[in-house]
Amino acid sequence: MEMTIDRRETQESLELVVSGRLDAEHAGELARVVDEELRRGHHALALDLRDCGFLSSAGIRVLFEIHRAAQGVGGRCLIRSASEPVRKVLELTRLAPLLMESAAGSAAVLPAAAARRHTAVDLERGPIRFIGLEQPPATPLRGRLVGTPGGFMPADLVAAERLRVPPDGFAIGLAALADDSPLAARAGEMLAACGVAFDRRPQPFSVVDYLAAAGDLVPEVDAAAAVAWQGMPQGRAGFEAAADDEAVPLDELVGELFAQTSADALAVVVVGEIQGLVGAELIRPLAEATTADRPGSPRREIAARWLSFSREPVHVRRTALIVGVATRREPRCSLAAFVRPLGSGTTQGHFHAVVFPLRPLKRGSGDLAATVTDVTTAEPLGLMHLLADPQPVLGTGRSQLVRGRCWFAPLAIEEQRG
Repeated sequence: MEMTIDRRETQESLELVVSGRLDAEHAGELARVVDEELRRGHHALALDLRDCGFLSSAGIRVLFEIHRAAQGVGGRCLIRSASEPVRKVLELTRLAPLLMESAAGSAAVLPAAAARRHTAVDLERGPIRFIGLEQPPATPLRGRLVGTPGGFMPADLVAAERLRVPPDGFAIGLAALADDSPLAARAGEMLAACGVAFDRRPQPFSVVDYLAAAGDLVPEVDAAAAVAWQGMPQGRAGFEAAADDEAVPLDELVGELFAQTSADALAVVVVGEIQGLVGAELIRPLAEATTADRPGSPRREIAARWLSFSREPVHVRRTALIVGVATRREPRCSLAAFVRPLGSGTTQGHFHAVVFPLRPLKRGSGDLAATVTDVTTAEPLGLMHLLADPQPVLGTGRSQLVRGRCWFAPLAIEEQRG
């Protein structure tokens, strides 16, 4: 017997009416439907299993997993009503008190204040809806630069700098987790945030390594070229596409954050569900660079031997931790060497992204450190330098997100000496 799932929406919750068998063959469909509803922001879910005639252990596992997934975003997904066979299995396994609503029948509904938070819209700008938008203080965070992006010859890396990554520290660039081996052989894409540092060795299909602060351990990275700042961005918001069938381009998200401040440069952190990322990864060690054969070559065929470019948006339906700096226009300072156009507008930036398995986020803004800690408990799947290729027809496009959270603050870069 096939399983069917119908939606029945009320003012208090969304009810999913399940008919058929909840077994190993069909239970996965219920998991996919619940996952999609959570992604859409429906966090008060109830299940009607009165027409479900069979429940196996595989079905029980799915019921438990979707209950836990809903709890993870501050919501609930419980069984409101069930057939006698389903109720009997749940009672025999002693899971009825956990997975079923109480006799009062209202436990699965979110508290009224929480429900209002999930449906409230604080600000809509263009294609983006901000939830719980808080503007940052005018006082900027202090940032600094290490090296120059064009200094990719082995001799340029001798004076590379070792950076500490404290719990309020952030950095992106070309670097590696600190050790005593030559940096020219190991420097690749690097991202550090909230006491966790990630790096990707410069070779095809490389895995992402990482080191997290614990006890007295503070991660360190050896940086060839990097942008770093210390201090937690205090501006924050949840965000999502203003229309259900659209996504949020990263460059437009950054542009709208600029609209909330008078700053010329911003420090930005984003955690969100990926619609598609566009970027590149270093795939050869800098120790092999020569004057005629180097990553920064203006000749496309040479650059392609050093960098792996995404040929289409990648990592769909996963979660990204994105860290970067942005400017309203090309800056007239040493930061100019680190930023490139984010899209077709005047906004420029430098952003890196670490990719993780999909992790649904509670709708709205949240604490930066807690969000990063929650997401980074999973194994990283990729690390890339984000780029924009907005050429009509031929271009790969722009990085886009479905929804998520962002944090931002004005940034002042200390000019390099010497």
